[in-house]
Amino acid sequence: MRKGKLIYEIGIDKRGKFLERPNRFVADIKLEDNTVVTCHVHDSGRIRELLFEDNSVGIKKAKEGSIRKTQWDVISAFSDDKEDILINSSYHRYISEKFLRDKNLSPFGDYTHIKAEVKYGDSRIDYLIEKDNEKIWVEVKGVSLSLDKKAMFPDAPSTRAQKHLRELIEIKEKGDRAAVLLLIFRESNTFRPKWETDPKFSELFYEAMEKGVEIYPIQFFLKGGKIMYEEKEIRILTKQER
Repeated sequence: MRKGKLIYEIGIDKRGKFLERPNRFVADIKLEDNTVVTCHVHDSGRIRELLFEDNSVGIKKAKEGSIRKTQWDVISAFSDDKEDILINSSYHRYISEKFLRDKNLSPFGDYTHIKAEVKYGDSRIDYLIEKDNEKIWVEVKGVSLSLDKKAMFPDAPSTRAQKHLRELIEIKEKGDRAAVLLLIFRESNTFRPKWETDPKFSELFYEAMEKGVEIYPIQFFLKGGKIMYEEKEIRILTKQER
């Protein structure tokens, strides 16, 4: 049985069977009483290895009074080995902030100040951490794709992720620290950029590493609607190994 530390509680209200994804924003889910509900999919990736016909999906009711087109959110889906995988990227902010604020878990330790969504140029970086008179700019990426315990990102071309890497490289070259926090939600032993999907991101990823951008793959898992942190090392594969 996997052991971990509670980081954040999401909660899952119902489970159902995935029917189809008419577009990248919604999915039709059949509940146990055969009712079909349309749910919001808060993940722009393809995640076809998790969202396929009849797979078990966890969903959550939207907050009462919310004005929106769908009243349910897709939270998770079973992997082929029945591991429940978080596939709702709206929670990445809460998970990463809880993790970074815990000085015993964060790779940056204790800090003087932490601020989210900090403007840099014409975009925003997820976090700016200040400690010991230094600035650490941190970008967060959620990783739900893992094959044979090899985590990969992205599962769809992402010009946004490419831009973030370019910005982190620039930040590092100007003298501040820069880092990527990889939230890995499926059990993994290694990580590599998915060059088959986005070769440009892959090139920038290794360039960033070579120029001193720090990369931290962190293992999490979903248990009973709760996000748990698992202490383990996830090795980043080299260009030659990928």
